Amino acid sequence: MEGELFMGIDVGTTNAKCMVFNDKGEVVASATREYPTYFPKPGWVEQDPEDWWRAVVEAVRECVNKLKGGKIGGIGVSSQREGVVLLDKSGKPLGRVMIWMDRRSLPQAERIKQEYDIREIYRRTGVIVDPTFTATKLLWLKENEPELLRKAGVLLQAKDYIIYKLTGAKVTDYSIASRTMLLDVIKREWAYDLFEEWDLPQDKFPELKYSDEIVGEVSEEASAETGLAKGIPVVAGGGDRSCETLGAGILDSSIVEESTGTGSTTATTLDKPLFDPKMRVIITCHVIKGKWGLEVGISTAGAILRWFRDNLGLPEKLASAIMRRRAYELMDMEAEYVPPGSHGLLLVPFFMGARAPRWKPEARGVLFGLTLYHSRAHIARAIMEGVAYELRKVMEVLKELGIEVKELRALGGGGKTPLWAKIKADVIKVKVSIPKVLDAACLGGAILASLGTGYFKDVRDAVNNMVSIERNFETNPENSKIYDKLYNIYNKLIDSVSPLFKELSEFAKVEPRPVEWDVEKLIHLLYRLETY
Repeated sequence: MEGELFMGIDVGTTNAKCMVFNDKGEVVASATREYPTYFPKPGWVEQDPEDWWRAVVEAVRECVNKLKGGKIGGIGVSSQREGVVLLDKSGKPLGRVMIWMDRRSLPQAERIKQEYDIREIYRRTGVIVDPTFTATKLLWLKENEPELLRKAGVLLQAKDYIIYKLTGAKVTDYSIASRTMLLDVIKREWAYDLFEEWDLPQDKFPELKYSDEIVGEVSEEASAETGLAKGIPVVAGGGDRSCETLGAGILDSSIVEESTGTGSTTATTLDKPLFDPKMRVIITCHVIKGKWGLEVGISTAGAILRWFRDNLGLPEKLASAIMRRRAYELMDMEAEYVPPGSHGLLLVPFFMGARAPRWKPEARGVLFGLTLYHSRAHIARAIMEGVAYELRKVMEVLKELGIEVKELRALGGGGKTPLWAKIKADVIKVKVSIPKVLDAACLGGAILASLGTGYFKDVRDAVNNMVSIERNFETNPENSKIYDKLYNIYNKLIDSVSPLFKELSEFAKVEPRPVEWDVEKLIHLLYRLETY
């Protein structure tokens, strides 16, 4: 462990990750902890900030124990965006958080569209008027739970809350503030007139900081909980996508990252804002000073595979429990035997609405072309192909805006699946690279910590030292010919069913979710009893 060590913490949609890197970008220690997501009503998606902190504490403590005394020079935190923690005057959360996936503020978003110039909002804030973004969620709270908003002393996004727990500092950064629909992304300041127009409490939003700016040190209390040494500097960090872009080593727009986690986000780095006249892409302040980020996000990607695993993947879960292999790995192996095109099976991946570039919040998922011949393996491959088709749509938008993409870097869970990387290379028709560190948000946080503490002279120096590529996938021309034809059918399918989405939404009844059994844990228990 020569040189300095830097810790990156990422609070994602399904779990918290902690990773420690040396100054060559090599992973010295890592740990992950999951936490629950709550779906109390259709379209409602919530998480508990105390679950985030418990997961972070456990993951950090595990990493610290693995280091056996290695010195951490700085900490950077990244996280999911849009959902805000309402802290009361004593610093305690006032309940669960509406996370980015929550769609309950659709009426508020629709009202803004009717009453305001949405192009002007886009030009200033860089985001589309949509239930994803913080302003609409706060409007929902103001109209439905005003007492909660009144009691709140400060509004912090996920990584801001973790930084508060680590240091006591109540701050945010420009990259994550960009996702509120309340920040002027060109001036890099709060859009005060929007707060006034929508009667939202600007005074409850924290101070803005640069992502590599040191905002505090690990407190004595946090040290006792996490095992971290007291006094380690903590930088402001940033939103997960922006940190991922940095952690993937993307310093210009010739390379884009595609991160497949719960959703899928394609992002790149810009020297200046590039607004889309058709408002299909998002522009944010980057975690890199003086840069901007361009993002196009699909609501559900990896989440669909997880849904498939949990509801239809019992054989894979059984085999995973006995063989000690990931259920996703077994699904990948099965799907690889299915030919490109999944024998005419198409999946539209809009399981929680369609975000950029289509922006259809009422959209639903579609599985089209089923026959008695199709198996679970066909469905698994169709899921991967459906996400890849939507990524191709994203790439077409980027090209229309003048961005010539030469390489796509696959991150997150998608980077762990070689078949999915091959499918993306064949569908999109660009080289797909797999970075050595797939959890690039953690690496991005660590890079920010290295910059904030002055370890590297600049961001390019840090990237050159800490980011490397593990594997490349080139396009297969024969497969691409098949996917070209199916992609045309895919777009026709979306155009055909889109008018039906709103009609279907009235049948989404509010009912309690059935009891869900953790099948994998049950299988493990039965297997242990049998061998015992």
